[in-house]
Amino acid sequence: MSKRSTFNLRRGLLAAGLALPFAAPGRVLAQGTYPDKPLKLVIPFAAGGAIDVLGRTFASRLSEELKQQIVVDNRAGATGHVGSEYVARSPADGYTLLFTPSSTQVVSPHVLNLRYKPMEDLVPVTLAATVPNLVVVNAALPATTLQEFIDYARARPGQLSYASWGIGSNLHLATELLSLQSGLKMVHVPYSAPTLVQDLVAGRVQFHIGNIVELESFIRTGQVRLLAVTGPERLPAFPNAPTVAERIPGYVVRSWGMLMAPARTSPEVLARLNAASVRALASPELREAFEKLRFTPAPLSLERTAEFLRADNDLWGRAVRDANVRLNN
Repeated sequence: MSKRSTFNLRRGLLAAGLALPFAAPGRVLAQGTYPDKPLKLVIPFAAGGAIDVLGRTFASRLSEELKQQIVVDNRAGATGHVGSEYVARSPADGYTLLFTPSSTQVVSPHVLNLRYKPMEDLVPVTLAATVPNLVVVNAALPATTLQEFIDYARARPGQLSYASWGIGSNLHLATELLSLQSGLKMVHVPYSAPTLVQDLVAGRVQFHIGNIVELESFIRTGQVRLLAVTGPERLPAFPNAPTVAERIPGYVVRSWGMLMAPARTSPEVLARLNAASVRALASPELREAFEKLRFTPAPLSLERTAEFLRADNDLWGRAVRDANVRLNN
């Protein structure tokens, strides 16, 4: 497959599923009626970001379905892997769960050396929601379309910089792939603090692919300029913004949030969590809350969530190999 081959999140979505765990000797099984005490939901990023807002909104409704308190624990660091590894190494009793973005679970593991194996040490409960991503630039740049920016950046190799939420994050790699397919050479500036958008507004970085949650208000006030959306179709919120695929056929990137548990969690507990999650995500209250936040609810069964996760992991693995992305860590 060519390095310039395109990638699409929809491709392979129905590929062979990830095997679900079955009870085995030594597994930690729920005692009595599960859950009979508060649960901990680890969000592996700092409070205030898109995945944190999504996870907290979801946890509030899930708590009602489970009839137990859910305590949110933000454990940021290493592009989400500090919190994810913590959950992977926690007791598999259903009381310590993870709410993770696609970048941590299926993207950065293909380019980072980790002390755990996300696809083996964690098991999916349900896909919760997807969120659109936007291609934006500093408003002072003369480019008003994606093609104009590509032409502008090509004429200035190494002179422009782009921001991401960390080395190995999905939108970091999405930018690398876009750069590869467009012949761009930009300097990567990774962020772990909420100053990213402020630096973009100030012109300290010039380009960013981010999610609609963090960027919408800055776009509407004219502080940053929207060039395109990375999803498969245009967004109702910005109907005049083209998709990247209109310029680069097949280029589609969507971010998502997923509920996960330690891999040895019993099937009974996983089934209970999935059923409660699906009910929570189907509730009119949560759907309305998600829509206001620009998230799209996407509840799936255990089996379909596993299929989705495996297909997305395979997709990003191929994309990283095709782009020949190599990172040092």
